[in-house]
Amino acid sequence: MAAPIDESVLNALRGVTTAQTRLPKPLLIKIYVASLKQEFYQERRMLLELVGPELQTLYDDRQIELEIVDMHFGTGALEVTQLDRDPYMLADYLHEIDTCHAHSKSVFFLALIGDGIGRPPLPTHIDADIYAALLAVEQVTAQDKELLARWYTVASKPKQPQLQQQQQHVLKRDYCSLTADEWLAESRQLRQVLDRSLQHLAATTKADLLRRVQLLRRTQIEQEVQQAMVHSSEKILAVFRERAAQCSGRDVEAGERLRKIKDELTMNLSTDNHTTLVVPGNASSEAIDPDNEDHEAYLSKFKNKVTDKLRLLIEAHITNDPDVIKGRKKTVQEIFHEHATHLRILREHTERVALLESRVPAQLRQNLMANFRNGSRHAPYFICGAHGSGKSALISALYGQVSGWFSSTRVHRVIRFAKATPRSAYNLELLRVICQQISIIFNIPEGYLPKDASFDPLYISNWFQNLLRRIEDMNNDVLFLFIDDLHLLNPLDCDIVAALSWLPTSLPWNVQIICSSTTSVEQLKFTPMQRDRFKSAEYQFVLSHEANATQLKRPEECPPDVDFVTYVEQQFDELEQQYGRQAVASLAAYITCSEYGLTETELLELLMPTDDPESLIDTHNGHFSFASFKKIHKQMDQRLLLHDKIMSGKVLLQWRHNYCASIAKQRYMDAERTRSLHMELANLFFPQDEDESTLENDSTRSDTKSVISLREREPQHKDKEREKDNVSAGRKSSSTHHNDDTSTFYNPIAADVSYSMRHVEESWHHLMRSDDTTRFKQIAVCNFDFLLAAVQTVSISYLRCLIEHVRCYILDRDIELIYYTIRKSSDVLTRDPMQLGSQLVSWLRPIGEHDDDDNSLLSMTVRSATAWCDGYAVPLLVPLTGWLPAPLPSQIRTMTVTGTGVIRAVCLAPSRQHLILATNSGDVQQWHIMSNSLEHTYKGHTAAVTCLLVAPQQSQLLLTGSEDSTVLVWHVSLRERRAHIKAHTAAITGVAAGVNNTLIISSSDDATIAITDLASGKLVHRITFHRGPVTGILVAGACDVLISSSHDKNICVWDLENYALLNTMQMTSSVLRIDISCNSVFLLALCEDNALYVRTLATGKELHTLKGHKSRVRSICIGKDSQRCVVGCEDTRALIYDMHSGKLVRSMPPNPGPVTAVYAMDNDDFVITVGGNKITFYSFRNEELYVNPYSRHPRRKRSLKRHNQAQRSPSTTLPPITCFDLSRDSQQVAIASGRSVHLMRINTPEYQNTLEGHTCVVNCLKFAPNGEFLATGGDDRLVQVWSLALAEISHTFKGHAAPVMQLVVLMDSLRVISTDRESTMLVWMADSGNLLQTIQGPYKNLAATNNMRFAVSSNGDNTLKIWSLTQEDEKYSVSHSDEITCFEISADSMHIITGSRDMSLKVWQSMGGKLSQVLVGHSDAVTCVAVSVTNKTQVISGSKDMNLIIWDLLTGEEVHTLAGHLGAVIGVKVSADGSTAVSGSDDKTLIVWETKRGLALTSLQMHVPFTHFDISLEVSRVLVQLVDSYNLPVICLHNTPAQYVKLPTYSGPSKDVEDLRPQGPKRQMKRLLKKEVSLDTYTWQKKYGHLTSSVMMAQVDERLKRRFSVSASMEEISKIAETKTGASQANLGPEQAALAQSQHFDQLEALWNKRSPPRRRHNTGLSRQTSLVEDRLESSDDDEYQDERAATTSLKTSSRSSLQHASQQ
Repeated sequence: MAAPIDESVLNALRGVTTAQTRLPKPLLIKIYVASLKQEFYQERRMLLELVGPELQTLYDDRQIELEIVDMHFGTGALEVTQLDRDPYMLADYLHEIDTCHAHSKSVFFLALIGDGIGRPPLPTHIDADIYAALLAVEQVTAQDKELLARWYTVASKPKQPQLQQQQQHVLKRDYCSLTADEWLAESRQLRQVLDRSLQHLAATTKADLLRRVQLLRRTQIEQEVQQAMVHSSEKILAVFRERAAQCSGRDVEAGERLRKIKDELTMNLSTDNHTTLVVPGNASSEAIDPDNEDHEAYLSKFKNKVTDKLRLLIEAHITNDPDVIKGRKKTVQEIFHEHATHLRILREHTERVALLESRVPAQLRQNLMANFRNGSRHAPYFICGAHGSGKSALISALYGQVSGWFSSTRVHRVIRFAKATPRSAYNLELLRVICQQISIIFNIPEGYLPKDASFDPLYISNWFQNLLRRIEDMNNDVLFLFIDDLHLLNPLDCDIVAALSWLPTSLPWNVQIICSSTTSVEQLKFTPMQRDRFKSAEYQFVLSHEANATQLKRPEECPPDVDFVTYVEQQFDELEQQYGRQAVASLAAYITCSEYGLTETELLELLMPTDDPESLIDTHNGHFSFASFKKIHKQMDQRLLLHDKIMSGKVLLQWRHNYCASIAKQRYMDAERTRSLHMELANLFFPQDEDESTLENDSTRSDTKSVISLREREPQHKDKEREKDNVSAGRKSSSTHHNDDTSTFYNPIAADVSYSMRHVEESWHHLMRSDDTTRFKQIAVCNFDFLLAAVQTVSISYLRCLIEHVRCYILDRDIELIYYTIRKSSDVLTRDPMQLGSQLVSWLRPIGEHDDDDNSLLSMTVRSATAWCDGYAVPLLVPLTGWLPAPLPSQIRTMTVTGTGVIRAVCLAPSRQHLILATNSGDVQQWHIMSNSLEHTYKGHTAAVTCLLVAPQQSQLLLTGSEDSTVLVWHVSLRERRAHIKAHTAAITGVAAGVNNTLIISSSDDATIAITDLASGKLVHRITFHRGPVTGILVAGACDVLISSSHDKNICVWDLENYALLNTMQMTSSVLRIDISCNSVFLLALCEDNALYVRTLATGKELHTLKGHKSRVRSICIGKDSQRCVVGCEDTRALIYDMHSGKLVRSMPPNPGPVTAVYAMDNDDFVITVGGNKITFYSFRNEELYVNPYSRHPRRKRSLKRHNQAQRSPSTTLPPITCFDLSRDSQQVAIASGRSVHLMRINTPEYQNTLEGHTCVVNCLKFAPNGEFLATGGDDRLVQVWSLALAEISHTFKGHAAPVMQLVVLMDSLRVISTDRESTMLVWMADSGNLLQTIQGPYKNLAATNNMRFAVSSNGDNTLKIWSLTQEDEKYSVSHSDEITCFEISADSMHIITGSRDMSLKVWQSMGGKLSQVLVGHSDAVTCVAVSVTNKTQVISGSKDMNLIIWDLLTGEEVHTLAGHLGAVIGVKVSADGSTAVSGSDDKTLIVWETKRGLALTSLQMHVPFTHFDISLEVSRVLVQLVDSYNLPVICLHNTPAQYVKLPTYSGPSKDVEDLRPQGPKRQMKRLLKKEVSLDTYTWQKKYGHLTSSVMMAQVDERLKRRFSVSASMEEISKIAETKTGASQANLGPEQAALAQSQHFDQLEALWNKRSPPRRRHNTGLSRQTSLVEDRLESSDDDEYQDERAATTSLKTSSRSSLQHASQQ
């Protein structure tokens, strides 16, 4: 933990708060506009239509909402204000100013001051002495007094406590019963009387009375300005409008008061907070007219000036605001914001002081303290009671009291109101956040997220238990956890055993959990053990019991005898009376539909029409204006119906009690209304673009599109209608803030939506419940941007809960795939949420490739994920090929049904979420699949139902046939009967619909088929052909052909147009059941002999008889792929056959009873089997079938239907990959799978060729360094050399007598070393196969140095052998104290690094095998080691201790320890430039590291074990060999930090075979030439200098001096050819004689060349980077021969200096 947590935040998390504790404010800028209605009409319109939306676009990306409140909007004609109609509304206006100040982050008040101050509104309260003085004024006539007496009455009780002594007269509210015009006339008279008399009083009265009289005379604008000034002067903006032409004849007093307002504002506001605008022109008082040029210029200036001023003020206020700036401690911030929401709700309860008296706290304290003092373990405490019984009040009271129960102990309190927020709505999320909060409170050292964290139900439950154990050891701390309304937590599938099983039965002595619930402990979802423990009287307080009686404070207007339920009903009645039923119904219904509440903006968008700002919006028509909405909002708040909740930066309106929602549902919402409300709310968040073209032309919408429901798409009030969910035209790519919750997530399907917290928390609920599953999937749950927003803004556990929640309602294959992908990836996404894109691609790409439709939803999800990865700006591992199986389990869902008897038939309802069952009782039942609940029973049959069918072509018709010999036709969605057909005399055996569902066809045991017209119900035709009971009928939809089967052993095909018999198929025995494939090709028949026959429908030709079932077949069904069929048997199993091959493919698990019905859903998403009372859904899509990954045509591998279908069977699999090799230029990979070798280009990745040549398994393969050929070795004891240009064998080497195990091609691309299982190592020529050298030694691991001087091999035991390839007798053995597990040769060929199980690494010199360094630091066996090409001092090793260490080769020091894996490290590779390493582990992950700082850059969870991987030079591609798999995943490292390094070329010596043979052992021989005659260096240089290239001259100079010094005679040189080891003796020629006699200089040159390969041109450096010049010099070939100049240090030094001299030249 780098930075300490702010103390106030930590205290708040501990539950230590005061009134001063700063809780996060909403991200809202709410500006109240104060102005005269008529005078500023155009300016107000400008603010709403242009200024608001323009400013909103600026703050969208910071998720700040901007709202401009104009109380004059929608209040009718300009000359009449809302206060004229309802004087009492002034209090609501002033209250709204207070609210704006409380919630706004910046400017909250905008005053527009012009030529006047308006007229004062009618006073609603007049003090008694002023009222008496008014009546005493001379000018007040008797008529005036009567008018005053009619409208003012003595108040029963003063409202303001400070005016207790003073009685008041109040304005009667009877005006509500008058018509608007009548009241306006009355109020005008009344105002005139009051104006006159108050003015007179003001001139004559004394000071105290004068002050109060002046207060009564204040106009609306004066009161608004004063109210705002009380709060703050920094957050007010004043705009003064003056005219160029001076106005004359103005009311002097009004002018004086106007000047006073202006002076007060200019004196108190800084210059940034006010501005003056001048209206040009001659007219001094005319209204602003946009068509007037002068006025148009003024309005434009007004818009720009106000926008700029507001922008500057807002920026100044939010720049350092902690709620806007995302802190580094994202976890702490998230937990603090969540806790703050609950603290606010708590504060609300506490401030209301609702609890008057209760015995529960004292009783609970007694029980709790007894356990605490005894230090005994105990259970949680439960408070149970009905709605309104005071549970929340008790919890709040206890929260406040508990800290006083302990004297010397620190008390920490955590409180949650279940379902108040998304993070408290699900067990998993609630527990996760609580665990993280506890970790922060107690500063648990592992940080807030353990290294192995996984937001998985089991893990989080264990994490919670572990934290409680940790707290138990803290003697000075007590933790209280309060959970209100425990019953509201959503129970989901992922909850283990029972939803609330995480609640401990035994708590530590210092941990107390107190919960409340409406349902009793017995009914909550506990395990039996929990139930037994919790129902004890010690822990359970039931508020209905006398002993626990609780008394609550009642609202003022609630009589003592009225209970809570009746009170709520009464409040709704009163509101309906005041505002009209329609308006209250709309408002209540929207709030009820919302999951967590709606913002004011969202509600107004739904409830306020915006077509005409001058129209009068009347609530009795069901609509609200700003003013009427504020009024009802305030009223419902005061009456304890609504409350404001601040959550996720929004102010949300929500019911204060859940019971209010129940009443609203009961009063205002039926099922259809609820669905349409959800649809409207969904459109609010995700507008449907039906009128895009018109919008694009609208200048006011060029920058933004308002999220507004379709009926309200007018340009006004976009400030209101704007939400942070709006999308701006210049959207930044998500990569700009990849780690920021507020980043915008671009979505190609719902392109209007920039996903925000609000979408993730609220919107998807409405989409889900609007019954538009396709749209819901497209823009929410299967949309990558939505998933990313959920993971980024909340957490992976929330996303998991969200999809679990969806799965309580919807069965859908795409959703199941997404869910299981998220579920299988939840561990990795907990630790690294940025892997979401890669994980979706990994799991879903193979499935997308199966879909024939490139625009299928999952293909688009994968494309979106790939596009996001593509735009991501930091390193990221992204799969390019698929390797994972479909994430779906075989069994998706199980339903248990009751009271059905034997279910003979089952089908899917048109909704696709309901199952319709044929029962034995005669009822047809409709069950909701995901909730396993019976939703409807179709009653009408009197005997068992035998068959049912939902008519095709997406109709709502359901046909049912019964043993009562009738057929009933139902309308499914309306649940009503459409027809009752009595056309038979015996039990019905089959029903079908034909000719666009106009004909109902039925078959019966009476041997007839009846065809009835649905519309008229009349019998159209009867087929009497069959001579036995008709057992089944089907209509082939494509061609309106009827197929019937019968006990008379016939299957007949009929034309439905003229009822002619088209074909008859004679079977061997009675036909019991038939089915036809969707494409009308196959017919499947079950006969009495229990045989299953597959025939062609067109000709009746028999194709197969299906075998494999061991008992009587009860039901059959053909899949929608027209390839597989499902057969249900008596022995409780269902079987799947492939009809193309006639083979049994799969046997399903047993059922509780015989499988009496099977049904394949559309697209083969699932297959349903019914056995006994258990209905099971299995995954049925054809993914298991074999797909060849080595097809050269990517499009062709899409689907099995495309190619050679008949020859494939699902059991076919490819042999697993045995090994692979990457070419030296990292362009190609060769993959050995079985006897084949496949070549693939890794950048695209696509397969190029398959090389078939071996007769047994290929064990090893290697590319030639020059990339011209590939060598492969196998169990057939052959090594084949393939020409890559021709893709054919250029040579076969047959020198091995055992299976070939390892291969190396030397750097000259001329020689190959191969080993076999009999420990023979052969060195041979690649082009001819000529054997050069034979060595006996280890064979399992083999490598050769780059300078081609040594081969290194090992068998995985304690020793490693180093063999010379140039000197027969030169070999070394090096060893560890335990098995050597890995070795690596440095790029300069100088060192061999070995790693061992003895936990150490050793560095050996390749020349001489001397130990030069020991690297010790691992705590378990070393498993792998890697070195880079350019950075010669860097070594990276991995170990079973799960860590990697970067070492300095020279000093032996640890540079960095890389910790991140959760399993043993099995491999490490490093980029050529040494900057980047990739490690793989038994935890199935790959991690990419930056070696310089030792940081993990990115990782990828592979989900399957792998054995080996390799990387390209600059790590742009990673190839992984999986365990027993024929797939080779190719993974792209997007934005790789490594640089491309051009590898050094090693040019080969002369191709003469003999020159490549190693020298024989050194032994004394006769000299052929006398010492005196031998050539000294100078002479040699003179003779042969011209044979060496000019570039080489300087570089070889020093070496020549050494090698051909005077002391070295030709005799020594000639030793080489004389003696060879046994293997090469036979090949010797007369070289010695030729050398001795003719002194062939070219032979000497060849020999010299053999020892020193010609140097590569120096200008082809290792890297294009200048920073690596020094590395380049050091890794020159000079170093490859260091051993040769070890003899004299002086020569070594001079050699180095001459080389540097050469390179400088």
